[in-house]
Amino acid sequence: MSGSVFLAVAGNIGSGKTTLTHRLEARLGLRGVYEETADNPYLADFYADMRRWAMALQVRFLAERVRRTRELVGGGASIIQDRTCYEDAEIFAANLHARGDMDLRDWQTYRLVADQLLDGLPAPNLLVYLRRSPMSCRTLIAKRGREYEQSIPKAYLADLGARYDDWFERYHRGPKLLVRAEEHDFLTNEDDLESLVVRIVEALPQRTLSFA
Repeated sequence: MSGSVFLAVAGNIGSGKTTLTHRLEARLGLRGVYEETADNPYLADFYADMRRWAMALQVRFLAERVRRTRELVGGGASIIQDRTCYEDAEIFAANLHARGDMDLRDWQTYRLVADQLLDGLPAPNLLVYLRRSPMSCRTLIAKRGREYEQSIPKAYLADLGARYDDWFERYHRGPKLLVRAEEHDFLTNEDDLESLVVRIVEALPQRTLSFA
């Protein structure tokens, strides 16, 4: 491999991002950068009372993700990131505001913080978006068995899914790749994973990756 690579995997809760990131990390020789859900002290409280904890949760997620992204990419590391910083601000926080779970005052304050944190942030060389239906996401969420996730409302996942589709269409920060997750079993099927790896390598603007 020559030079550094910044690959990102985006998608709804339960879309398979983390599992795919783990598998691609091994195949492509990249350093995996994962959501630190266990380190966010607001998460369980948020799912129990979204309106009370929405802003605190989102600020914590965004600040931690931006810090790690700047640190790793600025240091020349080749990484694959499980969820981008942009998703925090442009999908999750925006969705909470639209649903009434983040009031206007908190939303305006969050946007002030987010705009400063995201200013000048390095964009991925390639964004891979996993599109999966809300019902399919629910199935995967149930299988992984995280107790705090079992109370996620179905309507919340549907809202996020619609917002993700719109966000991906408007994404302009660099090359992007759509993966219809329910049509390709890359999580358990090696042939489907192999096909996806080839598509990712071919979609990168510079052929800097080798894989085996």
